[in-house]
Formats: sequence, C-alpha cells, structure tokens
Amino acid sequence: MRPTVRRIREAGDDLLALARLAAEVGRYYHTRVTVKSARARVRRRLECRADRLLELVERTIYGQATSPYLALLRHVGCEPGDFRALLGREGVEGALRVLADRGVYLTYDELKGRRPIVRGSLRVDGRPDLFDNPRVRPHLILRTSGSGGSPGRVRYSLAYFVEQAETIALVLDAHGVRQPRLAYWLPAPVHHLIISGMLGQPASAWFYPVHPLPRPVRLVGHFLALVGRASGCSFPSPRRCDLSAPGALVDWLGGELREGRPLALFTMPGAGARLAAAAAGAGLDLRGLVLMIAGEPVTWARRRQAEATGARIAVAYGSVELSGLSYSCATPTAADDVHVMVDRFAVVPRRRPIAAGGPDVDALLITSLSAWTPKIALNAELGDYAELEDRACGCALGALGLRTHLSGIRSFEKLTGEGVTFARTDLQQILDDVLPSRFGGTSLDYQLAEEEAPGGATRVVLRVSPAVGEVDEAALREAVLVEIGRGGLVDAYQAGIWRGASTIEVRREAPLATQAGKVLPFQSLRRAERARLP
Repeated sequence: MRPTVRRIREAGDDLLALARLAAEVGRYYHTRVTVKSARARVRRRLECRADRLLELVERTIYGQATSPYLALLRHVGCEPGDFRALLGREGVEGALRVLADRGVYLTYDELKGRRPIVRGSLRVDGRPDLFDNPRVRPHLILRTSGSGGSPGRVRYSLAYFVEQAETIALVLDAHGVRQPRLAYWLPAPVHHLIISGMLGQPASAWFYPVHPLPRPVRLVGHFLALVGRASGCSFPSPRRCDLSAPGALVDWLGGELREGRPLALFTMPGAGARLAAAAAGAGLDLRGLVLMIAGEPVTWARRRQAEATGARIAVAYGSVELSGLSYSCATPTAADDVHVMVDRFAVVPRRRPIAAGGPDVDALLITSLSAWTPKIALNAELGDYAELEDRACGCALGALGLRTHLSGIRSFEKLTGEGVTFARTDLQQILDDVLPSRFGGTSLDYQLAEEEAPGGATRVVLRVSPAVGEVDEAALREAVLVEIGRGGLVDAYQAGIWRGASTIEVRREAPLATQAGKVLPFQSLRRAERARLP
C-alpha cells in the first residue's frame, strides 16, 4: 500500500475509534470496577483458561487464512483437532511448550515484522498488522516505536481496559492500598487515564517528562478531557515536569500527601529513582505514596532508594501490545518479583542463545488468553528473559491462584533506559555502520551496555575503543541520538527523553568480551540482584 493511502486509511481508523470511545465510554464508567467484582472475574477466568485459549485460537488463527500462526501450526501438522487434543492432554502451559519445541513461536523481530518467519522449508513474510485481533473493534489506537519500519499500531477496546482495571484494583489491594488517588509521570498515559475512570478514581495529575509533548498526544489528551466531562469523569491536563528537574512534582506531592489519603504514581524506575533523590534532598517524607513502575529493569538499589523516603514500590512488566502481563508480588523474594496474570496470559520458557556466541537464556514466550487482546500472541517473544517459578507466596494475588512468578527480568533484544525502549536490530546498524563511518574504527570498536547509575537511574554506556583515536564525545553521543530518533514521531520523542536525561555516557575503553572471548554489541544491566530478602 502506498504511504499516502496508508496514512489516509489510518487517519480514518483513528477517527472511527475515537467516535466509538466518545459514544461508549460513559457506559463503562457507570459500571465501576471494584475489588470484589475483580476477584470474581479473575476466578472465573482461571477456571476456564484452556477453553478460552481454544476458542481464541480457533476463531483468530484457524479462522484467519492470513494469520502467520496458521502457517506455523500447519507446518508442524497441527490442525484444529490436533490442537484440541494436545490442549486436553497437556494443559495450557504443557501444550504451549510442545508447540514451542516444534517451532511454533515468534521471535521479537518476527513479531515486529522486521524479519521473515523461517522454520525449515517454511518462510512467511510477516507484518505487525497480521497479528491484530480481528475481533477487536478499537476504541483507541496507540502507536509503538517506528524503529526499523513503520510505527506499529495497537488497537485497544474498552473491554480490554476493563480487564486491566480489574488487575490493577487487585494489585493495589494486595499491597494494602485502598481507594488511592492516581497520578502519572509518563509521556502518554492515555490508556491509564481511561482505566482510572473505570476504577472510579479519576486521575489527579498527569506530568510529562520531556517537553514539548508530541502534538498527537496533546490532541488525544484534550479529546479525552472533553469525552470525560460528557461522561461524568474528569481528566487532568498534561503538566510539564522534566526528568532532570522533578521539583514541580516533588512540590505537588508534598501538598497531596499532607491530605493523608494514599496516592499511586505511575512512572518509570529511573524516574522514580530521580524523584526519590529529589524528595530526599527536599526533606519530603513520601509515606503514603506507591510508585507503580514499569519500563526498565528494577534492582534492589532502586527499590531501597525509593523506600528510604517512605514510598512503596509496585512493579509492572509487559509491553504496549501485551499490557497488564504481570504485577508486583506483595511479599517479594527479588527486587522485580512479579505475578503473571495467568487469568489473562500464559508464559513458558524457551532456552535459546541471546546472539551468536552469546550465553543461553530462558526467553519468555507469551500467550494471551483474553478474547480482547489487541495482538494475537501464541508463544510470542518480547525479547526478554527471566527466572520463572510456580510458588505459594502468601500474598493476596497468590491466594487468588496467581502462582506464576517472574524475577530477574532482562532484555536480550532491546536497550531500555528512562522507560524508553529501542530494538537491538536498529541499534546494531548504528554500531556496525553509522559510527565507524563517521568516527573511525570498526563495528568491534563500539559496544552499548545498560548499567545502573549511582542515583538508581539507568545509564546507557557507549564503549568506544581507544584504538579509534580522538573523537568528539558530544558529537558521538548526539549522532547516536539522532539515528535512533529517525524511526518516526515516537522514536524522536523517546530519543529526546534520553537526551534530556543524559542517559548515554561515552566511555573510552575496549568493548568487553564474554567468557568465550566473543565481543557482543550489547550487554544487559549488570546484576548483583541474586541476593534475596533477609
């Protein structure tokens, strides 16, 4: 499809989705999500996981001739009857493991449409829209990063937001937070604002971390405010609060927390660490504040820094396409110990190397069980690995039957800092081609790594071998930011977040090698988080 035609069609889809939102959101707001109703819904979903997966696969994969998953299933000889028998014999996770072993899974780049799906003689050219759930009539369409191609579009329905609202209600309750006010320090928390209305807790404030806010986000924010007023639910206007200067947010929190009612602030781990440091410097006690953090690795250093101010931490892990995947355990045994919401998702590990010559990791394969999932996910990678275990933890989420835990969550396909994610395949081209051509050396002279800065924020280190000779470090840093911002509006804004937060540090040292002697272009956040709570 020609770019102009595609943009016109997408604009029409956006307008139609917003019209549905305006017409139907009031009905959802008048039926509030409560902890009691959420518990009942989760229990019902847990009781029929296999049936829900079977229905979803039959209707959205076997019933869709263009589905890449259909090609994968037929390649291994799995027709509808075979899938039904496998599920009955092995259960949800058992069936997914069998299918993954046979090649029915998607890597991160395959899911994003950056690489064709190749399994033996099978080759399928995928596109992100081929994984859209055909049953969803969207009320909101959000864009993902445009790195490596056209920005992805994620089509959300209000029914899906209801499921997320139920999850958030239970998570806050498990952490002892009753009827909190909700606030956001995020670039575009549009779906969060809708969910807050469903919870009967309209957002108190929305601070955005990098100025200027993208025009589409501003427009959708204004539209949502108008729709909210018409539906009896108020939404805040965006207020500027730069990552490098969180004083405005600290001052606001000081006034809000004096009222004594709990407050939940949704933000990023690095931003939470910056906020905690600023609050400590101002002598502000953050008791009564719960930081709901997502988007970056969470370490004990970050947790302790925030908790030293009196704030509590609740971790979330997921993606734009599979939001609400997992949330913090109230009795954690690791800094990022989260419960998988197995009423809505299934997770199985797949052992694989992170790169040629790299170590093996347990990559997470995610399957959505929700009829309203924006993207059909059947053993789909998010580019992350983690420790996965089934255990009784004693918290309210575990008591509901949500016994699957993840911890030590790290990415092998992405670099993440300040809640911003860039795909490894796109960064690889910068390291292999752009930097050597502009600054000298070869691809082996450059390496990117995630590290935790002393203040708890994520720092992205760009190692440059001394063999390259003298380089202008500021120009080098800016070259990286310019290149990663070329993918589209979202990438440009996210690059601005890294620029404003001074996330990239140039370090003149040779790239580090693995124990096998391989020099990999990326290194994940260093972990000393094997230590457990006392």
